[in-house]
Amino acid sequence: MFTCQYCKKEFTTKGNVITHQKSTKYCLELQGKTLSDDFQCKYCIKKFTTQTNLNEHVLVCKKKIKKDNEEKEKIEKTLHEIEIRSLKEDHKKDIERQHKEVEILRDIISKLEAKIEQYEKRMYDMASRPNNNSNNNNKTVVINNTNLPLTNEVLRQCATTFTIDNARTIGGITKHLTSSLEDHITCTDPSRNIFKYTNEKDEEIVDQDLENLIPQYLTAVKDRNNFLYDEVCKYFSDNNISLGVQMDYAVFYNALNSIIEKKGHQNKYSEKCKQRMVRECRKQFLEKNKHKEKEIAKKMTTDEIMMMVIESGGSLTDFIDKIFPNQDIQDIDDEDEEMFHYRRKMEDEFIAKKREWKKTQSI
Repeated sequence: MFTCQYCKKEFTTKGNVITHQKSTKYCLELQGKTLSDDFQCKYCIKKFTTQTNLNEHVLVCKKKIKKDNEEKEKIEKTLHEIEIRSLKEDHKKDIERQHKEVEILRDIISKLEAKIEQYEKRMYDMASRPNNNSNNNNKTVVINNTNLPLTNEVLRQCATTFTIDNARTIGGITKHLTSSLEDHITCTDPSRNIFKYTNEKDEEIVDQDLENLIPQYLTAVKDRNNFLYDEVCKYFSDNNISLGVQMDYAVFYNALNSIIEKKGHQNKYSEKCKQRMVRECRKQFLEKNKHKEKEIAKKMTTDEIMMMVIESGGSLTDFIDKIFPNQDIQDIDDEDEEMFHYRRKMEDEFIAKKREWKKTQSI
């Protein structure tokens, strides 16, 4: 047993004696010491005689340890809540950014469709204007109906001349198509978009709206166009081309592939691309056919031209346009007396010949 030398109280261990002598009030009074408010524990309110004793106590104070643990848990909970809020904010920002990107893409597509609609309206207005060189039935007089057969080999050859300028726009594609196939195809009825050509079996193909030819042509140049697509994208990347231009080209390229696949009804943009290609091809083939007619007409006699126009249902204007292919209104105003009488003579002969031809047909 261990006895306190001041108050004579007994303890089982020497350590308990020391603790007793430092913290027990009546023992401290016997020692001539008093507990001071200056050395009071702020956690459990115990008082000590010295700062050293207080410091030693604070290290093991149960109430302090409990309070520290509670503070730690509170801080951890707060940090967790802040982290969750931060993650939610980041997720919200990601969603908002994605929504903005979607809106930008939709706006680009909407503007692109609006451009196409405006272009189509202009093309429709141009195609709807009256043509003084056409007859009342709006039919094309085809003089040269000896087109070369349109074989698979001819289509394969198209890819060898397909350039990056052809690949980037509808105008470039239709220009390449018509220039490559002008000796093989004829537009026989522009009012209904009817084209004719013969296949490698020498069978006549009537293709309305180029429903068969355009997918065949695009398939023939597909590998070459895929290569050029990579080249164009590389050019966009190297030269910091705007997103709008890149989107226009990507949407156009995908529309071409959609036309090739022909899986069900085309989407709105692909269908418009196809319709515009048909109109462009019609316009260019008609222009090329017109030049061919004039070249052939130069080798025909006036009487042969006259009968050809009459039998095809053509008008006086058609006849005059063929025998004077390079004459416009200004030329007529400035023609001399001899030319004036010659033209009037041709007009009178045509009217008389057409009247006579109608009588023979009625009989």
